[in-house]
Amino acid sequence: MKFVAFVLMASLFASVSYADICGKSDDRALSFDSKVGRLVKEGETKGCNVTLVSDSCVVTVGACALDRDYAEFNIPVSVAGVPQTAALEDRYYVEKGTERHNTRGIGQQWAVLRLKPNEVTGKQAGATQGYYRVATRKSHNGDPIRVVSYGYALNDLYDIKQGNMPANSNPEQMHFAQQVSHGKLVKAGIFLIPSIIEHDADTSHGSWGAPVINEKTNELVGINTHGGCRAQYVVKAGARYTNSGTSITGNSDFRKAVQACVNRQ
Repeated sequence: MKFVAFVLMASLFASVSYADICGKSDDRALSFDSKVGRLVKEGETKGCNVTLVSDSCVVTVGACALDRDYAEFNIPVSVAGVPQTAALEDRYYVEKGTERHNTRGIGQQWAVLRLKPNEVTGKQAGATQGYYRVATRKSHNGDPIRVVSYGYALNDLYDIKQGNMPANSNPEQMHFAQQVSHGKLVKAGIFLIPSIIEHDADTSHGSWGAPVINEKTNELVGINTHGGCRAQYVVKAGARYTNSGTSITGNSDFRKAVQACVNRQ
């Protein structure tokens, strides 16, 4: 029990970060993956990340399960740092009352939502945008992954201001627009806590719920939930230089919720 408590405390300490950039440079780049969208409230242009896992089912974080109105896909790049909105044809309202979620913390932060057909085209989101297969087998430590998100990208984050990393070359277009970062699964599940994954792909504020995709299989293995990476630490307190998330194969409740949503199709 002492070991479990230590790991949890270390992971929680790691979540208190600013840039969540792993290593000495921000390696994020613009991305255009139609299967990954942004979950927002009506009239807003910032939100959580959602990933299509079937024609109408998406996964995200539990904190976004109950107070967001619609998911939008194919969002244009930002203009002078100002996030844009998607066309009405790429907007899908949440089917309220279908949400299943958990908000208990690292390894337990997840949600599964169902989207209504598009009000303009009448088509379901996954039928138009495509969707990711969900992993049914645990990945391996060291597997290559990518994280696709809509995160903060301006060059005024802590590590950049302190001179610990160079500025990103394309911040204004990428700011809260879709971006991708590549890395590896440092831990595909922690001993005694299989629901936690740790990775070293770059993320930032706004990357909650971003998909963690195994590049060997092109399958969704989990969602990003907590930061932890910094270019430099003064005090590490035993925590790893990683960002963290919730594993689908390692969290039985998350896995069952995804299956239940998909099986309703």
